Amino acid sequence: MKQKDFVMTRLNLKLLVLLLMFLHVGNSQASLISYDLLAPDTSTNINYTNNFSNAFSSNQDGFQIYQQAVDLNIPLALLDQSTVNASDNLGIVKSANNKPFFGIVDTVNSDNPTNDAIASWKINIVNLSAITFLTDIAAMGDFESNDRFEWRYSIDNNPFISLFQGVTNESTFQDYNLDLGNSITLNDPLTVNSIRLNNEFSTFTSSILATGSLLTLELNAKTNGGREVLAFQNVAIQAQTMAVSVSEPKTGVIFILALLFLFAKGFSSQQLHAQRIKLF
Repeated sequence: MKQKDFVMTRLNLKLLVLLLMFLHVGNSQASLISYDLLAPDTSTNINYTNNFSNAFSSNQDGFQIYQQAVDLNIPLALLDQSTVNASDNLGIVKSANNKPFFGIVDTVNSDNPTNDAIASWKINIVNLSAITFLTDIAAMGDFESNDRFEWRYSIDNNPFISLFQGVTNESTFQDYNLDLGNSITLNDPLTVNSIRLNNEFSTFTSSILATGSLLTLELNAKTNGGREVLAFQNVAIQAQTMAVSVSEPKTGVIFILALLFLFAKGFSSQQLHAQRIKLF
C-alpha cells in the first residue's frame, strides 16, 4: 500500500471512532416543564399579582386562590357542604377536595367600582417552546348575560390573545350533582367553547402559539350574584425546554470503540512493518 493510502485509511478510522463517540455522547433532548399557577411562590419564574385578594368586605364575595383546610375566608357558596348540611344546594369544591383553587363569587360589589376583577401571572419563558395552558373549570348558578370570564395571554408586551372565554347561554339549562347525591337543575349555565359547565371540574387546554421572554397571563371576570360561583383548579403552564445531556458511553459502545482503536493501531503497526520489509 502506498504511504498516501495508508495515511488516508488511518485518518478515516480515527474519524469513524470520533463520530461514534459524538453520536452517543453529545445528544440534545427536550425536557417537559410545568409551572403550577395556583402555587406561584414555588417557582422564581412566576410573578403573581392580584389586587382583589382579601379586598372585599363581605366574606361571601371573593376573587382569589383558596384552599380548604388552609384558608378560613372561603365564601361558602363555593363549597359543596351537602354531606354535612343537607340543606346546602350550591357549591363546587367538595369536602374531600383540599387542592388549591381559584374561586370567584360576586365581583360586582361596593368594594369594586369597576365591577371586573383581574389577576395576572408573569412567567419567564426564555428557551421554552410548545407552550400549553391547562386548567380545570367548574361553575354553578343561574347566570345572566353580563356574567363572564376570560383567560388571555400576551408575550413580550404584544397585544393580548384570548385563550378561553366563559359566556352565559340563556336558552338552555344544566343539571348539577351535589356531593350528597341529589341533583339541582338551573337555567342559564355558563359555557366555554359552547360546552355547558357544571359543578364538576372539566379540563380545558389551549396552545400558546408563540415564543419569547416574558409571558403575561390574565384572568378577567365579572359575576354579579352571590349564588353564581366559578372555580378553576390545576391551573398550569406546560412547555418544552431544550437541554443538552451528556451521558457516559454504555458498555457495548465502549467495547466497539476499543475494537476500532485496536484495529486502527494494529493496522498501523502492520503497515509500518510492511514498509520496513519493503525498504530493507
